[in-house]
Amino acid sequence: MRVTITVPEETTAGFVVATDRDPGDLPAAIRRRLPVPFAAAVSERLGTPRLVLSCHPAADSPWDLSSVTSADEDDIARIRQATRHIGVTSVLPAGDLPSGPHLARAAAKAISEALCGVPIDLASDRVVPVVPFGRFDEFTLADDWLGTTLPPYRNAGRCTADEDDIDGCACVTLTTRGLRRFGLPELEIVGIGCPHDLAALNILRTTAQRLLPLGRHPGDHLLPPQLMLTSADFSAFWGNRDPMWDDGPIAVRLTEVAPDRLGIRPPADFPGTLNEWLWDELPPVLHELLSCEPDDAVPGRTGG
Repeated sequence: MRVTITVPEETTAGFVVATDRDPGDLPAAIRRRLPVPFAAAVSERLGTPRLVLSCHPAADSPWDLSSVTSADEDDIARIRQATRHIGVTSVLPAGDLPSGPHLARAAAKAISEALCGVPIDLASDRVVPVVPFGRFDEFTLADDWLGTTLPPYRNAGRCTADEDDIDGCACVTLTTRGLRRFGLPELEIVGIGCPHDLAALNILRTTAQRLLPLGRHPGDHLLPPQLMLTSADFSAFWGNRDPMWDDGPIAVRLTEVAPDRLGIRPPADFPGTLNEWLWDELPPVLHELLSCEPDDAVPGRTGG
């Protein structure tokens, strides 16, 4: 069955900065911290629905930050100890994607730097990584926009399947958390064997990149029975122009698993299981590439 994606006229992107400092003049703090092109673009939006700032005592905050995750345990401690929550909210027309969320996150990061706070992505419930701002016109999904990462290897040691068994387990589920702010449904792959988790993650990444341009066009979009993922899609995810593999495109089948979520499956005519497809049909680079620097990368910045 073919899948229809309905892109809304507007989307919302939200971030929160948890801090224990007096916010002071937030617009001035943003302008001081951001590179000039970012500062000019953000200043044009401040005070409009496209960029709204709000400050609340943590005890009366409209945001529940108790489930936020971070690779740094110190971030979680600082969130719990914060006395103020500063919201950065953008209500964006479809034509303002993906630059609108990009600018909103930049504003949140600038506030967090000015107030020694912790910036949080509300879509993914994760702390925004500390990376250089980069260029105003530089947007890549690899900059932590999907809200999904690899789980602990072999289900944190609980998986007892033979590592050489292609279809020995189905421990891994990967789900995006963040595509809705780009007008798209979230994506998921379920039933993945532990040895194929990276390949499945790269299929998820490439599918998201393939669908991203649709978010700028409100209305219904009837997808083909098989979505063709190209080497250029995978390159674009990382912000690269060089091809990632030499063979032709990869066919995937999308299924509607919920009103706002699509599942990724092998093509209907593939005779085997999901894990056999991941093992047999994908270019080797999808099994190997965990991260990649974008073209003209800012020093110290990594993709992921």
